[in-house]
Amino acid sequence: MVRNAYLKKIEEKLEGWDREIEKLKVKADKVETDAKAIYVEQIKVLRKKQEVARERIQDLREAGADNWGKFKSAVEESLVDLKKAVDTAISKIRKSA
Repeated sequence: MVRNAYLKKIEEKLEGWDREIEKLKVKADKVETDAKAIYVEQIKVLRKKQEVARERIQDLREAGADNWGKFKSAVEESLVDLKKAVDTAISKIRKSA
């Protein structure tokens, strides 16, 4: 996959997860029980993982054409980690609701 097309694809994934996190935040703002603490904690975890992914994507953008494959692996790893965290957060929040 060409670098620019790849970057566009991962940016779209990241934006999708950002929308999911925002939905969780809206729900958290409406919750008045002990479940709110679970929402808030999960959102913090997701934001940290999202920031790591964004940093790695920026590294990939700045990488030269000859070594962007190395950075691509780091981006893939951070995206997998973020996806797992989103799924885990949604699961925990559903259980607490």
